[in-house]
Amino acid sequence: MSTETIPAAVPWTTWVLRVTASLGLFSTLLQGLLAGLFVTGDVDLLTVHSVVGSAISLFALLQFAVAFMERRARKRPDEPGSWRLTGLSGLFLALVSAQIGLGMARVVAPHMFLGVTSAALAMLVLFVVLTETGPVPARKPAAAGEAL
Repeated sequence: MSTETIPAAVPWTTWVLRVTASLGLFSTLLQGLLAGLFVTGDVDLLTVHSVVGSAISLFALLQFAVAFMERRARKRPDEPGSWRLTGLSGLFLALVSAQIGLGMARVVAPHMFLGVTSAALAMLVLFVVLTETGPVPARKPAAAGEAL
């Protein structure tokens, strides 16, 4: 029987989630700044606000897809899979999609409310990504005669 330890590994999906969650939060906070500057009179920033909104939707879509893959990558036969990150990422994608629709329709009050809600949710998603996606411990190979 070998006593060597197998190091824990961080799946590639975890790194992608860390990047997309960070970019999602940074972008939603940037959106608030751009909206504030637009409201104070810099009309040209509306175009930048729109482009950043499109980028957020791409980050949210990628994050949702990778969160689903992350859940599957971490699933173990003896552990229940967690849908928390996938659910939060899906909710973030839904909010961002509604946000874009309201913004295009120039429905400002709910657009602003969802913007603040999206930023808060982006913070929660980043928190969950950073606290719940540590290294995945590798399984030790079974010794001869042991059950798998």
